[in-house]
Amino acid sequence: MSDKKAAVIYISRVLGERVIGLLLFLWGSGRVLPAHAAVYFAVYFGAAALSAVYLRHHGETLKARANVSRDTPLWDKLILTAFWLTGYFIIYYAAGRTAAQGGSLWLSIAGGVLYLLSTLLTDAALAGNPFAESTARLQPERGQQVATGGPYRFVRHPMYAAILLWCVCIVLCFPTGRVAVCSGIAAVLIVLRTALEDRMLCDGLPGYRAYAEKTRWRLVPGLW
Repeated sequence: MSDKKAAVIYISRVLGERVIGLLLFLWGSGRVLPAHAAVYFAVYFGAAALSAVYLRHHGETLKARANVSRDTPLWDKLILTAFWLTGYFIIYYAAGRTAAQGGSLWLSIAGGVLYLLSTLLTDAALAGNPFAESTARLQPERGQQVATGGPYRFVRHPMYAAILLWCVCIVLCFPTGRVAVCSGIAAVLIVLRTALEDRMLCDGLPGYRAYAEKTRWRLVPGLW
């Protein structure tokens, strides 16, 4: 499969996940889309379109992200499945079910700005790391090397840091207890995945331990 075709498949999958999320929200809300929710979903889809344009020249990376390798550790498959269900689907149905509780348009705008920042961080990480597959695994067959440029100069897992920004963003946009619980579960799963992947890379990727000693923070500078 060519890099271009694989990139199209990956981007189509990402957009498809977002469409399903919107449909689940509408199902939960009784086909009502309040203003604060409209702001979120406009940014949600717009950011995906901007990423597709920004990453159009990184077909190799998107091709790698389009596949799930058999070498993926079981722990990562379990974490990814739980995160995928919670962060892409369940949370939007929960947001729809509680849409009648209202929300702040200004908080949604603030959340939308935060989401754009998380998207920019994700895109910068993908552009600087051709080994950023969707799953956590060692990639000796691809000649995997440690990524140290761009956002990797500041934290070792910038894409996961971007997901934590999203966890804050979605609670701003849908400030209800159900959404907060789903967001909290997603955040815990990402922190756990970060710890396990970091240990795997330290043990198995040449040069990563030295990089970890130089770049101390995994997700949040000054914190962890």
